[in-house]
Amino acid sequence: MKLICLLPFFAISLLAQSRCVVSQPVTQGIQAAIDACSAKGGGIADVPPGTYTTGPLWLKDNVELHLEMGAKILLSQNTADWPTGSIALINSRGAKNIAITGPGTIDGNAQYEYAPMRGIDEEIASEIENARKSGVEMKRYYRTGVQKFLVVLKDSRNVRIEGIRLVNSPLWTLRLQDCDQVWIRSAYISSSLEKGVNADGIDIVSTSNVLISDSIITTGDDAICLKSEPLNGRVAANTPVRPTENVTVSNSILSSSSTAMVIGTETYADIRHVLFSNIIVRDSNRAFGINVQDGATVSDIRFENITFELNRRHWNWWGDADVFKFVLKKRTPESRLGRIENVTINGAQGTARGTSRMAGYADRQLKNMTIEGLRMMMLPENEPDKRATDAMVIDGVQGLTLRNIHIDWDKKSPEPSWGGALVLRNIDDLELTGFHGAAGSSNPSIPAIRREQVKEIAR
Repeated sequence: MKLICLLPFFAISLLAQSRCVVSQPVTQGIQAAIDACSAKGGGIADVPPGTYTTGPLWLKDNVELHLEMGAKILLSQNTADWPTGSIALINSRGAKNIAITGPGTIDGNAQYEYAPMRGIDEEIASEIENARKSGVEMKRYYRTGVQKFLVVLKDSRNVRIEGIRLVNSPLWTLRLQDCDQVWIRSAYISSSLEKGVNADGIDIVSTSNVLISDSIITTGDDAICLKSEPLNGRVAANTPVRPTENVTVSNSILSSSSTAMVIGTETYADIRHVLFSNIIVRDSNRAFGINVQDGATVSDIRFENITFELNRRHWNWWGDADVFKFVLKKRTPESRLGRIENVTINGAQGTARGTSRMAGYADRQLKNMTIEGLRMMMLPENEPDKRATDAMVIDGVQGLTLRNIHIDWDKKSPEPSWGGALVLRNIDDLELTGFHGAAGSSNPSIPAIRREQVKEIAR
């Protein structure tokens, strides 16, 4: 028999033979429902309609936290509700067989202010300077108030997230850290496309065996992001870091003011065997991203059957309304140099406004990169700080396959800075077939395809 723990505003109701009434603040009431279910061996902590303003809650073994229609758990802005070290509204650590289900809402109650720029984000330093020179107001949104993650599940196994609404997170919305066996289905995740800095949708961190499907994710920062980093968050020599592997994302709609589907930047252990398929990307700043900076190997990654609509964002976001940016870096001069290998884009079409880029490191090429069945229309940029030049620039790859690629340009509204369709530099073992495209520039001296130090596969 399934145990159901019902939670009115200040009470816990179990099955008739096991009923508890608790006259306590809401946070303690919800936590007591979870604890009672766990103590009975498992069950459903059921949250009826109403708004529950709370501090941190902790999931326990064999418990499903279920929010009924009209139920809302709201992140408290009262600092007294947050014990020292509390990082998220909903938490787990070392739990097994846990679930968060809907159709209710978990609301992070994010607060923002629009203020002059504070410091330089080195990852986009050139974009910031370009915006300044273009006369763009150097102000952006910053977080205020209580700043917590919405859901952080750590070192947990057999996790199910289904039907729930996760909205307005001050920081990452759903972080899975060192977890195994995760199912996310029919979720709705949303943060402000204009204000939601650092409010990623789903972050899969050193986590394995993950299935995400049938979800809608609209976020200011990355929609779905894969990373690998230490469980305790402290990077030091010989710190164990689990890989991220065996991840599928399918049949979903993604919108992001940064990147819809991204791997990195935190890459302290390998990330491998990842499939994104049947995805609609709408009104996003970038479709695909891979950014390796910490020595890991990212390999066996596939993006399949994607449609995309890309639009430039305010200068503080990462992305150029480009289809992809795959880049190998070292975070510091002392960082290990990683690898990017065996990555495929197969079947993608839509509109872009920025230059798509793929770049190896000075002494290490990317390896076995494939783009097949890509159809892209380049549109003029929708921001005053122009960035776009060529449609695609690929530099430093061993084993590059380009098949059936179509690149078109909006010739009714050309940008003065537009260049060629494809730039290839430092490429070994190139296979280029079925390419259709012309230069975006009207300058006859600019070719559709420019090659520099390119070796094609011998036929």
